[in-house]
Amino acid sequence: MYTSIAVLLPFVVSPGASYVLTLAAVEQAGLKGVRTVISGTVAGIAIHALLAAFGVSALLLQLPELMSAVRIVGSMMLIYIGIILLRALFVSGGQQNRQSITFRRVFLLNLLNVKPLLLYITIIPSLSPYTGWELSLHYAFIGFVHITMQIGWLTLLGWLTAVAAKGKLYSLIRVLSGVGSLFLIGMGLWNLLLWI
Repeated sequence: MYTSIAVLLPFVVSPGASYVLTLAAVEQAGLKGVRTVISGTVAGIAIHALLAAFGVSALLLQLPELMSAVRIVGSMMLIYIGIILLRALFVSGGQQNRQSITFRRVFLLNLLNVKPLLLYITIIPSLSPYTGWELSLHYAFIGFVHITMQIGWLTLLGWLTAVAAKGKLYSLIRVLSGVGSLFLIGMGLWNLLLWI
């Protein structure tokens, strides 16, 4: 269990789409806005864990063209969401933010994210002593731990952001949102350049 937490922790707390979307969700709708980000993130992780448990994710390693397509689409989505969120910082009234944070977008970003894909098809199998159906159960367990940690992290991040907003630290939230949006754009561009 502790090994699973140690392996998952960097994946959970590192900046990414869910991090940036959580900041934007709190800015647009308060703490209740984080629910959409959490539900989309959880659904994406659950699909990754299920696909890995059934051995479907491992097929991507054997089909490099499909893996390339997933990586390219995921990278383009990161760039797209980063641009939308960055642009929303400069639109008065935050109307653009309201349109950008939907369950579908959060889910697709998490589903096409290369980080969890690589976690479930390379890192976990290399650390697991199991094979066959035991490996499938191990994937389910890791998925449960991953989801639990992600819910906790996004809830904490949302709460801290809401506290900062109540303390009139809007400029801090906007700076973090701007840096996070640029990070998403940079990560998407970096993935595209590495893959091409």
